[in-house]
Amino acid sequence: MAFLPAGRALLLVCFVVLPLGACVAGHADTAAGRASLLATTVSRAIACKAGSPQRTTLDRFLAAEKARGASDDQLAAARSAYISVSEAETINQDIRPQPCTAEERATLRGKMQDVRAGRFEAL
Repeated sequence: MAFLPAGRALLLVCFVVLPLGACVAGHADTAAGRASLLATTVSRAIACKAGSPQRTTLDRFLAAEKARGASDDQLAAARSAYISVSEAETINQDIRPQPCTAEERATLRGKMQDVRAGRFEAL
């Protein structure tokens, strides 16, 4: 019975975090919105086996945002959004896997080439 509360808590977290990406992505003109979009793209590409990010992807994205004129607070919000959305996407994919079409996989491969090349504005 000790697993029941933990299971309920995990389920609650999944339902609360599920709309987080959509919430943040709605503000795609902000650093946090762009970070959310990047995290969603990267997570989906990994799930579809369409590419994986480099270990420095987040740092390079934040450097690009800083070059765009983002403040320290905006960079912190972007980092938080990226990490939160990435974790939520991973949990959601584990709980409710979504199949990938060949067309989606091809699109994601192209996007991941841009990400790996440091072209984050193309997302």
